[in-house]
Amino acid sequence: MALLALVLLAICLAEYLRHVDRLWIVVLEVIAMVAIVILAAYGLGYGPGAGWLPAVVGLWWASARTVPSWRVPGMVVSGIGALLALIASPVIERDRPPMLSWYEDLDVPALAGVSLDELVLAVITAVAIIGPANAVVREVLDHVGRGLLAEERRLKGGRVIGPLERVLVFGFAVGGNYGGVAAILAAKGILRFPEISKDEGDGSRAEYVLVGSFVSWFLALVLVPLF
Repeated sequence: MALLALVLLAICLAEYLRHVDRLWIVVLEVIAMVAIVILAAYGLGYGPGAGWLPAVVGLWWASARTVPSWRVPGMVVSGIGALLALIASPVIERDRPPMLSWYEDLDVPALAGVSLDELVLAVITAVAIIGPANAVVREVLDHVGRGLLAEERRLKGGRVIGPLERVLVFGFAVGGNYGGVAAILAAKGILRFPEISKDEGDGSRAEYVLVGSFVSWFLALVLVPLF
């Protein structure tokens, strides 16, 4: 679980640090990303070697997001890397995490019974389902066809509502409040219904809302069973 958190951390760093064109800044970003991931791996009890898999996945994600023809393969490879990290996490040897002593000293009743790995994964997942998840949703819409991304310019709230919706759905689901999840999904359906009902022509607006919503909900819920 902790290794998966490191992979997601690397992807988040790659997503948020890639918007630069100058080569020397890019080099500094790469060094910073690798250093942060390896430092985080140390904090979670892993040796330096364990931090390189997440770092490589993050670098691949950043490269793929920069070159349009690499985007889908890059996302697929990054997803495979995350899956491999989840599978390998229980078998990779770890020392006692240096962060564990700090975490055990926290006097937060709400965290009672929550392991360090669960907390770290939850926090990083909440960040990952904002930026990187938005990139995945947009890529799916772009490849479904029929110009669905054109609807994004007319329904501009999607880029803001989507991340907020995913964070709330993830938070409610992890907390076991499935009524809250159902309420959010129902509220979105009610709010979007007037726009969908006015759809004209080829029905691309309704398809944009449906495809985007299902992909967004999947990304928000896919890791919930780990908690």
